[in-house]
Formats: sequence, structure tokens, C-alpha cells
Amino acid sequence: MNLDKNEIREQVKQLLSTYPKLNIVKSDNSTIHLAGSIYVYRNALNYTVQKNYMVEITIPISESNTLPKIRETGNVISDNYPHRYQNGELCLETETSMRLRFIDGLDLVAWMDEYVEPYFFSYEYYTRFGKYPFGERPHYLDGIINTYQDIFHTTDFIETSKLLIYAAESVYRGHATCPCGSGVKLRNCHGKYILPFALDKRKRNIAISDLNFIRKEISKYE
Repeated sequence: MNLDKNEIREQVKQLLSTYPKLNIVKSDNSTIHLAGSIYVYRNALNYTVQKNYMVEITIPISESNTLPKIRETGNVISDNYPHRYQNGELCLETETSMRLRFIDGLDLVAWMDEYVEPYFFSYEYYTRFGKYPFGERPHYLDGIINTYQDIFHTTDFIETSKLLIYAAESVYRGHATCPCGSGVKLRNCHGKYILPFALDKRKRNIAISDLNFIRKEISKYE
């Protein structure tokens, strides 16, 4: 997600153009703070949301690997909603998923379109129907593993963990036996899902970071 400060500031201009009721309320050498309202118009599953939401957005400009943070400030999102943190920040997706999405550079307008607006749609849909329109991502370690289950096209925790370890720590060998335990050569099994981590050091570093975090958190219970 490497962007320089000028690129981030240019993206902020594009974001303010797309959401004209947002304003810069504070800016320094490390962050840009926006506040105001965003208009969300979304339609899916025969349900439509057309609503303004008051938000505060913090955009880092000194730490290239840090994602923006957003808070809903209009008291629309219930404190009991499971995808809202105690500090008011919204849990849009796992950091793994968003960092991989923006591996070539953060796009603030795309971030709003692909994560923020769908979040508000999902909240309204959940409030209305009692279920999530696009499924629910768990939190903490389960959320990370669930993300890699999507990436590796797996459902089993152990199988996913073995593939993550391979993606983070092993040299890719297509003729080797797939670490999932199938007995099939890697290239004919999960190889196509692991190969991107072997070919792109940035993606591999994300896998390494996630694996180290998982191991650190698990060690607390040993």
C-alpha cells in the first residue's frame, strides 16, 4: 500500500469530490481527519438503502501500511452491533483482506465503495431482517483464518493453517505434495492459490505477519 504523502492528499481530494459533505477538520504530518456525512445508495437482494450517515475518517499519511479508520458519529449503529468496536470504529473487514486488496496502493474512493458503503447496507439489512446479506466474517484469529479459507478455497481449520504456513515459510515447489494432506502434487491441488504468495514478496510478507500474529496469540494460552 505504498503511497507518498502527495498521492494520499490527491486521493483525499478525489474522496471529497465523491462525497462533497465530507470536510477536512484536521491535517498534520501523520494523519488527515475528515468529518461530515456520506450518502449511501445501495440496492441488493430486493432491498434498498438510501440514507446519510455521519462519520469521522482518519487517514494515515506517515505509515504506508496502515489502513484508514472510520467511526459512525450519528448514533445510528447500535453499541451492541458485533461489528462495531468499543471505541466506535467500524469493523469493515479483516486487515488481511483489505491489505491484499490494496496491495498496489490504497484507493480511498474504492475503499469507501467496496467496504464502507457495503458495511452500512449490511447493517440496515441486518437490522431489518436479522441476518447478514453477504455473510459474516468472524473477528480476531477466526477472522484471519476465515480470510485465508476464502483465499485458499478451504473450509477446514487445520488444512487452512497448513497452507498458510507453507505460503509464509516454504519455497514453492509445484511437484511437491500439497500441504493440505490430499496426497496430490501442489500444482494440481492448492498450488494456484499459494503461488501468488510465492511470486509477490508483499503478499508473502502479509502471510508471514498474520502467521506470526496467530502464533503469538495462541502462545498466550499454552
